[in-house]
Amino acid sequence: MTRPVNIYALSRIHEERPFNIVNRHVSRKRQASRTQYHEIESLRRVADQLTREGLSVEELDGFFFGFTIPQIGKEFDLLKFSEDQCLNLELKSQAIPQEQIMAQLVKNRYYLRHLGRETRLYTAVTDALECWRLDEDGALRAATWRELADAVRALSDATPPEIDRLFRPSVYLVSPNATPERFIQGEYFLTQAQEQVKRAALEGMAAGDGARFFHITGKPGTGKTLVLYDIARTLAQQAPTLMVHCGRLSSGQEQLRQAIDGLEIVPASELRQEDAPPTKYRYVLVDEAHRMPPPQLERLCDQVRSAAQSCLFCTDPGQVLSTAEKRNNIVGRLRRLPLQGEYVLSERLRANAEITQFVQCLKNLNHRAKLPRSLTFDNVAVNYANTIAEAQNLIAYYCRNGYVFINYAKARWRHGPYDAFDESFDAHHVIGQEYDQVVMLMDHSFYYDARGMLRGIPKPNLNYLYPNLFYQGITRVRERLSLIVVRAPRLFDRIVSLLKAD
Repeated sequence: MTRPVNIYALSRIHEERPFNIVNRHVSRKRQASRTQYHEIESLRRVADQLTREGLSVEELDGFFFGFTIPQIGKEFDLLKFSEDQCLNLELKSQAIPQEQIMAQLVKNRYYLRHLGRETRLYTAVTDALECWRLDEDGALRAATWRELADAVRALSDATPPEIDRLFRPSVYLVSPNATPERFIQGEYFLTQAQEQVKRAALEGMAAGDGARFFHITGKPGTGKTLVLYDIARTLAQQAPTLMVHCGRLSSGQEQLRQAIDGLEIVPASELRQEDAPPTKYRYVLVDEAHRMPPPQLERLCDQVRSAAQSCLFCTDPGQVLSTAEKRNNIVGRLRRLPLQGEYVLSERLRANAEITQFVQCLKNLNHRAKLPRSLTFDNVAVNYANTIAEAQNLIAYYCRNGYVFINYAKARWRHGPYDAFDESFDAHHVIGQEYDQVVMLMDHSFYYDARGMLRGIPKPNLNYLYPNLFYQGITRVRERLSLIVVRAPRLFDRIVSLLKAD
């Protein structure tokens, strides 16, 4: 658990190495961040100036220094809390433009507002000993050190909260498909890596004449969809833009289509040979492009060339659902195009680290030995059902408690083991979606081979394998996962063994 520090005591240490050792020891921060010399000097100057304004050493206690929101990567220099207030102080060792100071404090206010506390946001420029404050109306104004000292003193008697419990990454993970209202209102920020991809893609797509091809790729949870739709909205302000989704449109996508001027969103199934993509669009973006059949991809690329359009594909090579999609190797085909740019998102944001590790263990039982013994998978539940009726009862229980039940797509012509269960969604309907809490089923369709690798029998539709569909569903979860193993005691025993801490 991250603990607060006394910034006066910490800032008396001038050298980097002992400062960082003491900081890690006192704060117990999970993140292995390193504070540099100029940052240490800024902290010392702030502490010294506040003591000159009359604050005691005790009143400089209770600060969280360099706290980073897990998964999001958003860092705050200094945070201090009471029951109903939050103080944020950012440190700058040298003067920077006021526009940058204001932009950072506006972003900080966004990340802090869900706490429901009155928020006071300051920036201290320590080489000139200047102080700035973001007012409630969003205006940046000069502040005095006495004002900052009074704000600190007002929180001096408060008991510091458990800060790790205050910040849930899912609060900030906006999905264009799952939370279209927040996306439409612009209630989100991109990470630094996402901003870099967006900037490079926009510059490339706007540069030069003639057909141009680009590619964004990344694993589940890296924010590909958010970046793609953010790029699409920006492009739509410049010229007509088409988004092709290689799956079924969700209600969220329908909302986006109606709300964003200049952006049309269509399922790939609506593209026909004679109009794929229509030439009235300047920009074409393709989401989940790894699911596109090769003939359709070829027609689309030919049309892009003839219409001199800029086309951006977005893929996840690991999210193929069928043997046909694997055989098609669309990502390989895209890389044989004359790409003007390829961008990789590698930082996983959606699932918390605990669930990510559990999924890795689930896929390969040997992965558990690589993890700390103390890792207990608190956000994972594993249940057993002796009958289909028991499984149905458990599913209903979880759904009443806010979980989404993701089932396997039911076969049209053949009976499958999961046909008796009514799902919230099947694996095809959750493409590009994400949910806070997910429940899924497993049965004798799954087994572990001699090497401890999760395997599965073919689905009644022989084009699909259950592990592929399972992985599609389980990577949709952001916070909590529940598994229900039905009438497969050996499988259950091996999965339960992952929960042991020893």
